[in-house]
This record gives sequence, structure tokens and C-alpha cells, in this order.
Amino acid sequence: MAVSQLFDERPVWPKDSLTERLVDKGFNFSDHLLRRLLSRVAYYFSRGPFLRFWIKKGYDPRKDPDSRIFQKIDFRVRPPLQSYCDANSANQLKHRWEDICAFRVFPYKCHTTLQLFELGDDYIQEQIRKPPAQTICSSETGWFSYNMLENLKDCVKVRFLSVFPEPGAEPLLKAATESFKKSKKLCSNDKLMHEEVVHPQAKAGYEDVEEEEKDEIGVNNGEEALDTDDGLDVAEDGEISLQSHSYLNMENISRTHLQELFGSFPSPEAGGDRIQAAYTSDEEYQIYEQDSDDNFPDENDC
Repeated sequence: MAVSQLFDERPVWPKDSLTERLVDKGFNFSDHLLRRLLSRVAYYFSRGPFLRFWIKKGYDPRKDPDSRIFQKIDFRVRPPLQSYCDANSANQLKHRWEDICAFRVFPYKCHTTLQLFELGDDYIQEQIRKPPAQTICSSETGWFSYNMLENLKDCVKVRFLSVFPEPGAEPLLKAATESFKKSKKLCSNDKLMHEEVVHPQAKAGYEDVEEEEKDEIGVNNGEEALDTDDGLDVAEDGEISLQSHSYLNMENISRTHLQELFGSFPSPEAGGDRIQAAYTSDEEYQIYEQDSDDNFPDENDC
């Protein structure tokens, strides 16, 4: 009952956040028992913008633009600072998830997957609640544009590097701050281009201003290098697959139900026009029937 009530609050939960909420309520389940309880009311994707988040059964975030606030965002610690994480991980120290999401502490793990909805930053909360420019949910960036997602990542970097407790983060913080400013300009350019498409008649009289902004953005775009370490987990063919836990109660959920409920993400190719059929093969989301924790790896490992 306690687990299902959490999904009445919101339909998508990171495991760390969900576990902490249950502990605060006085429930301390073993990992095995918690996963069995979760499998009765929720499922998770093995790829894409909601990777390994627990999602309420019957709710498909790929069909609801409002689900964008529940997407994941990754933070990876750069090599110069990883010794801090290694030392604290060896001591088995652990921050409260609430403190991590509020940017009060620097993560102990080299790779942390966060949920946008939970982040205590006014800028991030303002951006994710703006109407999405995209009409489809892609497997790479979900309901956001690439530039917007990169901008949000840069904001997360700045916030975490600002609270790094030891010397050595200053150069990384400076670089992250500059990257955040540049990605913010790129997002402004995206918005301008979108307005031109939606309201082409309003373009007259603003051409000179637009050209100046485009020139400025072009310089920024040329200077910026892609951040390969912070990319989202993306399927090789541009599709997202659904993997069920091995402990899934097959008496309660039929394979037909899963096939009807979950299609694949639209491919980013051809502007997302190519959409995979809703009835996918078993190879795209294998259903395990033996209990094994290997099916749900720790996304926060280095």
C-alpha cells in the first residue's frame, strides 16, 4: 500500500528517491522485497530519457508532454575530482538523496542520475515547465531539444561544482559557467527560430536584429565542443526498449498487455517521422522469468 501511494503523488520515480521516502515513512524493505513490490505497480525502461526510473503501470510518459518534468539528467564527475568520490565511496559514506537534489552536497558517486522534477534550482524548474517545442518524445532527449537538455546539464554542473568541498574545482567551475552561458544563448536562438516558423508574418522588420543574433550564436556554436561523457543512454537504432524485471509477476501482467501498452520511441531520423510499430518483438524487451539483480544495474557506478 505504501509503495502504490507514492505513485499516486507522481507517476515516475527514481529508485533512490523512492527508497528514501519509504524509509522516512518508517518502511525499510530489503532490495529484493522492494523490487517485488514495485513490480506489481510499476515498470521501467532500459533505455531513453526515463532510463531505469520506476513508472506507474498504465502511464506512458512517451505519450504525455507533461512527463518532461520527470525526465532524467546525468551528472558525471570529471577525472580531476574523482579521487574525492573514490575515497568517500570506500568509506561507504552516503548523502541523503534530498540533499543531493537540493545541491547542498557534492555526490559521492562518479555518475549520478537525477530527475529534473526533484532538482532544487529555480532556473531548471522554470525551463522544464515551459511548453515543449517538440511534438514527439525522442529516445535521445525526450520532450526537450538537444540544446535545452545540454543547457540544463550545464546548470547542474555549475550547481554541484559550486559546492565541491575541496580545492581543485575552480577551473572546472569556470569552464562550466562559460558553457552554461553559451548553451543558454543557443536555447534563445532555438526559441527565435521556433517563433519564426510559428509566426512567419512577424519576421518582417526584425531581420537585421535576427542576423546579428545569428552571427553571435554562430561564434558560440563554433567554440563549443560536444560533451561526450554526459550523453544520455541511447539505443543504437534510435529506439527504446522495455525490459521487465526477472521477478515480474507474469500472472498479473500478460505479454499481450505489455505489447499493447509500450511501443518504441520515435526515431530521431527524418525529424521523427519514422515511428516503429507499437507491437514489437520479444527481442526488443526480453521478459525475464528468473530472479536476478543483474537486470537492474546500478546506474550510479563510476
